[in-house]
Amino acid sequence: MQAVRTIFLFFGAVFALLMIAIGIGGYLITGPAAREVGANSVEITEEAAQRLDDKIDALEQEIDAAIARGEHRRVALLITEEEATSKIKALSDEGEIGIDIDHIQVCFIDGRVHVFTKIDFLISVQVSLQAEIEVNDGDIEIKIKSFNAGRISVPRTLIDQVMRAVMRMADERFEEDIDVELEQITVGNGQMIVTGVTK
Repeated sequence: MQAVRTIFLFFGAVFALLMIAIGIGGYLITGPAAREVGANSVEITEEAAQRLDDKIDALEQEIDAAIARGEHRRVALLITEEEATSKIKALSDEGEIGIDIDHIQVCFIDGRVHVFTKIDFLISVQVSLQAEIEVNDGDIEIKIKSFNAGRISVPRTLIDQVMRAVMRMADERFEEDIDVELEQITVGNGQMIVTGVTK
């Protein structure tokens, strides 16, 4: 009888430890992710998403006209926080991103892009990300400075692996050569400005 009791006590203890581990994991994952102090609440509107589409269309026409004239013309695209946030939300709603996101916020502060959102897996998880975007020899480089899922900070090695996969996907998706040599991406004061010269 003592052996049976010991077995039940053992399984009971294991079960209790598992429940504690699940509780701690749930607390850490479902808790609030870190947000940038001073980040304003960004309004999401269909008009802002459409405004960004219109800016991109106008820029493409400007680039095509400059190339047709044989000009090497400097061009720029200014993106506001409201436009970026609204466009990402619209892409998510259309199923273009591949995951359901909610309460997305994109802020441009002091040289960094700050993203805060909720992602629905089996449970709702708050995610925050800080990244720097630079241009190096005409190529865009994204450097993740921090990435949190709930209260958990995602390890640098995992971030690097994910970024390599994302950049590989981006290279495959945008294989065709764009007609602009990128020069600089400036982030701050609630906006991101992408500048380049037509080829």
